Amino acid sequence: MDDVHAFWAQRWSSPVLGWHKGDVNPHLQKYSHLLLGRSDDDERSDEIATRRSIFVPLCGKSVDLAYLATHPKISHVVGIDIIRNAAEEFSRDHPELFIEEVILSKDATEDTCERTTESGIFRGRNFTFLVRDVFDFLPMTTDDRAKHTSDGTYTLFDAIYDRASIVAIKPSLREDYVTLMGELLQSGGTILLVTLDRRRTATDEAKREGPPFSIDEGETRQLFESQSWVESVTLLDEVNELTNDEERERWGRKGVIELYEMVFIIKKVLT
Repeated sequence: MDDVHAFWAQRWSSPVLGWHKGDVNPHLQKYSHLLLGRSDDDERSDEIATRRSIFVPLCGKSVDLAYLATHPKISHVVGIDIIRNAAEEFSRDHPELFIEEVILSKDATEDTCERTTESGIFRGRNFTFLVRDVFDFLPMTTDDRAKHTSDGTYTLFDAIYDRASIVAIKPSLREDYVTLMGELLQSGGTILLVTLDRRRTATDEAKREGPPFSIDEGETRQLFESQSWVESVTLLDEVNELTNDEERERWGRKGVIELYEMVFIIKKVLT
């Protein structure tokens, strides 16, 4: 974890965060009805959509979090990121969510000053931000979940929104990551997955470099379809990311000739 934290802390020290977008992701807006489990052939869709909880791994300070937290069909959003600055900056950027860090302890000192312990847990309106490694976030037992359902943090989730999270981790960790997502997802839940495919590169090294690490449709399907909890993997969209000279030049310096954003909806078996 220390190496991972150091890497991302260094990236966050840059004045420009290449992965951060100022607008809500268009795929999230377009396919939110699928993330929420609503479809024309689902008789339970309206009922399910009124009480959806959403997990957003490796969320950064994405404006997508605020979009989800204020969505009328979502009850609670939990985001997780290893960098504390992400939580603090998101909290400052979105005062409408009334986010404050949970204080774990307060000890009175001799001069009556208070010493507070940072929890890394930020809570607001329909929203929780956890500062920790995603691989340290495990679902609780059924008994424990029954005791902690009020804040929306410790329950299993109805849906997961992964916008370029799977491409941010090392490829060697992908199988563990997918397994964890299955453990965090409720029976019958859905994942909206947005990935990047370095479809054509000048060198093999350019193909392997990252983050973001390239993952094509075939590997995405293999990762999820090999899991017993997965009912289906559907490719919804693929979008050419290099449509203007600026992007072609920026990625061209990295040896990337063709880059596509891939959008999938993944459904968990209903048991």
